[in-house]
Amino acid sequence: MKRYSIGLITRILLTASALPLIAQEDASGLTLEKDGEQVLIPLDEWVVVSSAYDPSNTVRGLYMGMTVDALRIQEKGESFEREIPMDEINSIFRGKTKSTRDYVFQGMKVAGIGTMGCGMLMGMAMGAGLGIREEDNGGQVGIGTGLLYGAIIGGFNSIFTVPAGALIGYMRAKVAEGKAVEYVIGDGEWVIVTP
Repeated sequence: MKRYSIGLITRILLTASALPLIAQEDASGLTLEKDGEQVLIPLDEWVVVSSAYDPSNTVRGLYMGMTVDALRIQEKGESFEREIPMDEINSIFRGKTKSTRDYVFQGMKVAGIGTMGCGMLMGMAMGAGLGIREEDNGGQVGIGTGLLYGAIIGGFNSIFTVPAGALIGYMRAKVAEGKAVEYVIGDGEWVIVTP
């Protein structure tokens, strides 16, 4: 029993002492090198990795580190990480990677949600204020009716705010345009520096 306990404690201590070394290895991020110039892509930065076999096939997500022969990327909305073998990478993009359409839809979504949220809050306030006088109105006006009024107000106002949100999204796309940087991976190009 003593040998088992000592062996278990030794294994736990060895594992714990190795953890900081593994963390230090990944802590700096991804280093790319070309002609003596080095670029560091930090952990948790948004990247797009294109396939060497089909450059239109891309993986978009956060750079989470690397294994011996693969990059780990966590795609948006996914809880797991994908491993992309280093020998199958054509290029790595960082910076602005969203299309103009993505910016426009994001602007429209923010404007629509904001307008409807404000309308619903106004409706709740209006319903709460009118609800005090329910006895005078025979019980016909309350929170529910106020929320309905708020939804109608929010829907009407969104006629103006959603196009404005689309315009703001379009302007953001134009500002971000040209800020993406591509690092082509291969012989005579950028190489991934492994620790």
